Amino acid sequence: MRNIKHFAQRYVDWVIRLGRVRFSLLGVLVLAVLALCTQMLLSFCVVGTVYWSDVVRSVVFGLISAPFVIYFFTLLVEKLEKSRLELAKSVENLRYEVSERMVAEKKLSIALNDLEQNSRNKIALMTTISHELRTPLNGIIGLSRILLDSNLTVEQQNYLKTINMSAVSLGHIFSDIIDLEKIDAHKIELNRKETDFYAFLNDIANFATLMAEQNQLKFELEYEPDLPQWLMLDNARLSQILWNLINNAVKFTQKGVIRLKVTRTGKQQFAFAISDTGIGIAESELANIFEMYYRVQSNQYQHAGSGIGLAVSKTIANLMDGDLSVQSAVGKGSVFTLIIQAEPVSKPLAYHQYLPSQLHILLIEDIEVNVIVAKSILEKLGYQVDVAMTGQQAIEKFEQHSYDLLLIDIQLPDMSGFEIAQYLRQKYENDEYDYLPPLIALTANIMHDKQEYLQQGMDDILRKPLSLEELTECLYQYFTNEITPPTAISHSRQSLQQAQDSVLDLALLNELTGLLGVKTMKNNTALFQQLMPAYMTELMSAYDIYQHDPKHKLEISHAAHKIKGAAGSVGLKRIQQIADQAQHSENTDWEKDIATWLNQLSQYWQKDVDKLSAWLNTF
Repeated sequence: MRNIKHFAQRYVDWVIRLGRVRFSLLGVLVLAVLALCTQMLLSFCVVGTVYWSDVVRSVVFGLISAPFVIYFFTLLVEKLEKSRLELAKSVENLRYEVSERMVAEKKLSIALNDLEQNSRNKIALMTTISHELRTPLNGIIGLSRILLDSNLTVEQQNYLKTINMSAVSLGHIFSDIIDLEKIDAHKIELNRKETDFYAFLNDIANFATLMAEQNQLKFELEYEPDLPQWLMLDNARLSQILWNLINNAVKFTQKGVIRLKVTRTGKQQFAFAISDTGIGIAESELANIFEMYYRVQSNQYQHAGSGIGLAVSKTIANLMDGDLSVQSAVGKGSVFTLIIQAEPVSKPLAYHQYLPSQLHILLIEDIEVNVIVAKSILEKLGYQVDVAMTGQQAIEKFEQHSYDLLLIDIQLPDMSGFEIAQYLRQKYENDEYDYLPPLIALTANIMHDKQEYLQQGMDDILRKPLSLEELTECLYQYFTNEITPPTAISHSRQSLQQAQDSVLDLALLNELTGLLGVKTMKNNTALFQQLMPAYMTELMSAYDIYQHDPKHKLEISHAAHKIKGAAGSVGLKRIQQIADQAQHSENTDWEKDIATWLNQLSQYWQKDVDKLSAWLNTF
C-alpha cells in the first residue's frame, strides 16, 4: 500500500512538472500509438485481417478527442495536487500554531507559578517583618503602658506619653503596610466589640494633641453631647483611620488649628470631620487622592507621605459600611469626612470582676521584653506565672507541674507554638496526659486569620502587646462558664456572643431561635449530642480503613458529610467548617491534613456543644 502511494505521488509530481500542454501532447502520442496497436491486434484476432480504413478512422477520432480528455485530466490532477499541498501547508501551520500555543501556555503556566511563588514569598516576608518589627515595638508599647500606671513626675509622664504615642504611630504605619497585603488577598476584616466611645475619643485627643504640639499647632475636639456611651466597633481600625487623617493634617499644616468634629448623622451612623488650616489640595487632584501610592503634587512637600494611608483608610471605611471623602481648596485647608456605621450597645460585662482569683499559668515566650510585659499584667491579676523560653522547656515544665492555662508564642528558637500545641494534644489523646488546659496563642503576626490558629491546635489567640481587656475577656470565656453574675444577666448573652463568635453561627442561631423557639433548639442540640458519638465512631473507623488502604477516601468523605450537615443544622460553625474540609478528599492537601482535622473534631465537638448550650441558656 505504501509503494502504491509512493508511485502515485511520483506520477503526480511528474505530471505537474511536464505541465498541461506538454503532458497533453505526450498523452496524445502515447494514446495514438496505443490505440493503433490495440485496433490492429483486435482486428487481426477477431476477423483475421486488418482493415486500415477502420484503423485510420479510430486514430483520427482519438487524435481529435484525446487532447481534451488528457488536458482536463491534467487540470484535475493539478487542482487536486494544489489542494493537497495547501492542505498540507495548513496542517503544518496548524501544527506550528498548536506548538506555539503549547509553548505560550507553558510560559504562562511558569509565569503564573512564579507569580504564585512570589506572592507566597511576599507573604512569608511580611510575616517575618510582622514578627521581627512588631516584637520590639510591642515591647515599647507594653512597657510604656506599665510605667504610665506608676508614680511619675509630670515631666516623666509627658516623656512616656510621647514614647507611647510614637510607638503607636509606628504601629499604625506598619498596619497600613500589612493591610496592603490583606487588601490584595481580600482578607482584611473587622473585629468589632463593645467600645467606650468617650474613652476612645479621649485617647484620640491625647495623641492628636501631642502630634499637633510637636509642630506648634493646636488640636481641638468637638462632639455632640448626646453621643452613645458604648458602640460596637473595631476601635483599632477606627483609630488607624483617624491617625492617618490627623497625621496628614499635621504634616501639611504650618500654623493654625487641627479640629476633629464628631456628630451623629443617623441612628447607627456617625461622622468624623477632620479639618485643618494647611496648604490644601488642588481641585484637579481630589479625584485621585484616595488612589494607592498617589501623593499630592506640592513643591513644598515633595516627599511627604507614602501614598498608602488614605487608600487603606478608605478601604477600611467601606468595610465599616461607610465612606471617606474630602473637600479642599489650595491655600484654604482641607476637610476629610469619615462616615461609619456602628450599633449603640449596653455597657459590656466587667469581666475582671468574675475571674478566678487564682490561676497557675505557663508563659512560653523567648523575648525578654515580652516576658516582662505579659508577666507584669498576669501577676497584676494575682496569678502565678512560670516562664519557658523554648519549646523543650515548655514541655518539661508542663509534665512537671499542673497548669490552668498555657500562653504560647508562635515563633520559638527550637520549635513553633503550633508544634507544641499539636504535641500536647497528641499526648492527651493517647491518654498520656490526664488533663489539657486551654492553649492560647500569643502572636505579633497580624497576617493570619484566627481560624488558621484554631486549625493548628490552638484554642484561641491573643495579640501582642498583651491587652488587659482582651486577656480578661479570654480568661472569662474559659474559666467562668458556669458563673452568671446576678448583676450582669442582661450582658451575659452579649459577652457569650463575642466569645463564641468563632465557634457558633450566631446569625443562624438567632434566626432559628426566633423561628423554632429556644426549647426546640435545646432539643435539637441534645439530639446532636446524642448522635455525634456514633458519627465520630463511623468517621474514625473509616479513617482506620483508609490508613490500611488509601483507596477508601470516600468513606471518610461520607462520614464527614454527615457531621457537617448535622453541625450546620444546629449552628456549630467551627465543627461544620472542619467537617467540610474533611469532606473534600479531592483537595490537594487533604491527605496531609486529614489527621489534624479528625483530631480537631474529636477535641472540639463536645466543647462547642457546651458553648452552644450556654448560649441557649442566656435566653
